[in-house]
Amino acid sequence: MAEPDASTEPTRVAIAIVRRGRRFLVRIRPPGGPMPGVHEFAGGKSEEGESPEDTARREGFEEIGIRLRILGLRRRFTHNYAHGLIDLHYFDAEPVPVDAEPAAESGFYWVDALELPRLTFPPANEPVIADLVREFGTGSTPE
Repeated sequence: MAEPDASTEPTRVAIAIVRRGRRFLVRIRPPGGPMPGVHEFAGGKSEEGESPEDTARREGFEEIGIRLRILGLRRRFTHNYAHGLIDLHYFDAEPVPVDAEPAAESGFYWVDALELPRLTFPPANEPVIADLVREFGTGSTPE
């Protein structure tokens, strides 16, 4: 596969890391897009004029079927995938209301922080997964 053109503007993507206690919402990526079959958090490309925070909120609602409260930006960095250069914005988020559950058809389910490293995620997620395990994998965070 050809390398992305480094002179092109990166695609802005926002990701909502939805947490309840020490559990996180994830799903397996569906076929038809980049990296099918790997796990992912909710997220996607920003629309024209949309802030990354608004993208995370919108994508969370579209993909999970619940409203999200964005708590803050956890990390931002650019990653060069074979399919393109991506400007990633990872946001901490929680469901609204806090006991909301993902829509059954969404494929999203709750995973304990200690299970995250056992799942296959896109390579750019590795530092974020390490942060989440370090921060929430101790068992000291209330459910």
